[in-house]
Amino acid sequence: MKKLAIGVDDFKRLRESNAYFVDKSLFIEEVMEDASEVLLFPRPRRFGKTLNMSMLHYFFTNKNVEENRQLFQGLDITQSPVFEQYQGQYPVISLSLKSCKGDNFEKIFYSIRAVIAKEFKTHESVLETGKLYQVELQKFNSIIEEKADESLLSESILLLSELLHRYYQQKVFILIDEYDTPVHEAFLNGFYTQAINFLRTLLGNTLKGNQHLQKGILTGILRVSKESMFSDLNNVKVYSVLSEKYNTRFGFTQEEVDKLLDDFALSKSSKQVKDWYNGYFFGNAEIYNPWSILGFVDSNGRFLPYWLSTSANTLVHNLIKDSDNTVKKGIEDALNNIPVFTPINENISFEDLESSQETIMSFLVQTGYLKALYLEMQNSRRVYQVSIPNQELRLIYVDTINKWFEKSIGSKELDEMLNALIANDIRTFERILSKFVLETLSYFNAGRKTKEVERVFQAFLLGMLIRLTDRYEVYSEKESGYGRFDVSVIPKDKSKQAIIMELKSIDTFNNETKDQTLEAALKQIEDRRYEAAIRQQGCTNIMKVAVTFDGKRVWVKTSA
Repeated sequence: MKKLAIGVDDFKRLRESNAYFVDKSLFIEEVMEDASEVLLFPRPRRFGKTLNMSMLHYFFTNKNVEENRQLFQGLDITQSPVFEQYQGQYPVISLSLKSCKGDNFEKIFYSIRAVIAKEFKTHESVLETGKLYQVELQKFNSIIEEKADESLLSESILLLSELLHRYYQQKVFILIDEYDTPVHEAFLNGFYTQAINFLRTLLGNTLKGNQHLQKGILTGILRVSKESMFSDLNNVKVYSVLSEKYNTRFGFTQEEVDKLLDDFALSKSSKQVKDWYNGYFFGNAEIYNPWSILGFVDSNGRFLPYWLSTSANTLVHNLIKDSDNTVKKGIEDALNNIPVFTPINENISFEDLESSQETIMSFLVQTGYLKALYLEMQNSRRVYQVSIPNQELRLIYVDTINKWFEKSIGSKELDEMLNALIANDIRTFERILSKFVLETLSYFNAGRKTKEVERVFQAFLLGMLIRLTDRYEVYSEKESGYGRFDVSVIPKDKSKQAIIMELKSIDTFNNETKDQTLEAALKQIEDRRYEAAIRQQGCTNIMKVAVTFDGKRVWVKTSA
């Protein structure tokens, strides 16, 4: 069994370590068959952008050609005519701006300058020709020594492409990964206009009218609006999450996930995996979050919010928190599985994020926090149905809600509630949880009497229980006995008490009482022998907890 190389986004390292690899190499063929000179691929974080860009680099670069050729053995691209025609044929400039962060423009500028200087150092061989003009040599040395001012840095990539074209007598591939990271940082920290002006000039010099360019390929999270970022560029072809072309080249397809689960003997969890991590639509293809799938497999089948643990959610938190009631109502409906219909704008203007509901919903779609399924044309605009993709994303929204709640009352009361649960102080646990539901979750209308209500409540509770993970392992929807329990809390110290929780909303339509619902939940724990898997882990002290709710109040009951 090949190992999983979690977090490795360097194609060469991944292939040489013989790690598990989901073959996306036909992406190369599509790129070469695309008539566009500059391609931009906006995708959410952790969907394989950097690995794909690294793959392109090792395929096209004219350095270490034979060594790199071996990296592609056994992959689909070797069966394409593109392999023999283009492998190892081009000088390549590769830049990644994903680490270019800071709370002021100077920090962003210095970090971009360092990235460009590092790339210049990899191409110092152009100096060996002795054919550089004196002014070119001075500029080259200034850039490589990280002394370039804003004007020189904005033309630096154009300069390097010209020198490489002259040296190799071949046009250049330019790869820019996570081009919009500095834009996000600038927007969050109040220097958006200054950053946009610099990046507009840098990208314009690099990609527009560059006679030394074979192809330019950019990745990022957003296609920042043409007016603010790409006003100098008219040769950029954008393939967003709404595009059908390239729709399976980022993220995992159903077929790829099925094979991965089968290879690691986790096929029995496929239905729950779909609920937790599937649901994104790129064009007309349903796509899984690859980071989450790999995290699930690497943990031998633990259902946790892996994307929540890594993704930078600050901007999303702020946007939802500060949005008007129309946006909040849309998210409320999405949490309750009620259709939400809206046009989607592929060109995001950050200046409009705080005021435009359509822009905020479009932002959430393009960054992976909502999915969009095309419905119809209305008044010459494409209208989509947007919804929350999966259980993991529900937890992210719940995490956002919890952060608002912590700011309003502090985290002390949340810790008190969790400690009460561990100490079997069920009345305190019930009282504080009821308060949380009344003051926080009830805003998102958890009072509808459907199965979706229980899913929203489950996500809400899991979002709080995650705070216990220093001492406990928190599971959801894990198979045990004759079914799957809603939540379990397993102590790392097996001498301590474990907890099984079954969640049920009161069926008022059938005049069900809270006591009847609580008893039904406890009976389900017993009848389906949910404690079986927990006992197998070495826990002998197990508390069984029934939690029932009606949207405004929570009741809790236990049995030994």
